[in-house]
Amino acid sequence: MHHLTGPLYVVVDTHYAKTNSLVYIGPSSVTLVGATWTPQTAETLAGEIRKVTAEPITEVVNPSDNPEYAGGNAYWKQIGAQIIATKLTCTVMKRDWAKVGGLVRKYFPDYPHVSLVLPTAVHDGDFTLQDGHIRALYLGPSHTTDDIFVYFPAERVLYAGSILKEHLGNLAFANTGEYRKTLHRLQALHLDIRWIVSGHWSAVHGPDLVNHYLKLLEAHSAATHR
Repeated sequence: MHHLTGPLYVVVDTHYAKTNSLVYIGPSSVTLVGATWTPQTAETLAGEIRKVTAEPITEVVNPSDNPEYAGGNAYWKQIGAQIIATKLTCTVMKRDWAKVGGLVRKYFPDYPHVSLVLPTAVHDGDFTLQDGHIRALYLGPSHTTDDIFVYFPAERVLYAGSILKEHLGNLAFANTGEYRKTLHRLQALHLDIRWIVSGHWSAVHGPDLVNHYLKLLEAHSAATHR
């Protein structure tokens, strides 16, 4: 875990597929974006958070249904934190949890069978946390059907999870045509962005990562339709 800016810390989890999360240390509580892979990795992260703040961890956002962002839910629920997600993420999690876990184990055989723990606070769509200092945005299908962006307006930071990254990544659950439309909707919001935090590979990027990923999708589409 390392300091990014203001109340934000980047978490780099090297278990299984390297995954990056964000920690927001508010005036009286901590919000985590990304539950990490397992209850064990979640407990490890909680220990790291306690090294920099005594404020309680009260909110954990699942930015998608994938295990790297929701596998640690059991630990966070056990310590009394709310697990927060959209209704769509909750629905997809119920439907696909076992299937996606099996896919992870094809690449990482030591990934355990993690029990499904559903979000405890579910929103129909976009939502805000920490008195509006955190904005969760669902703009359409992308890496999966349900991935969201999380925007920190005061810090000008956008957490993109698996939606934006330096490499194309796994498109097994993606609709590439809709993916591009979703990224164009992001651009149409004209958010003031200093940094984009990606869920995989290198964590911190400039705002040009959006155009970079659009080009990757366009190249993939062109190669697919030759």
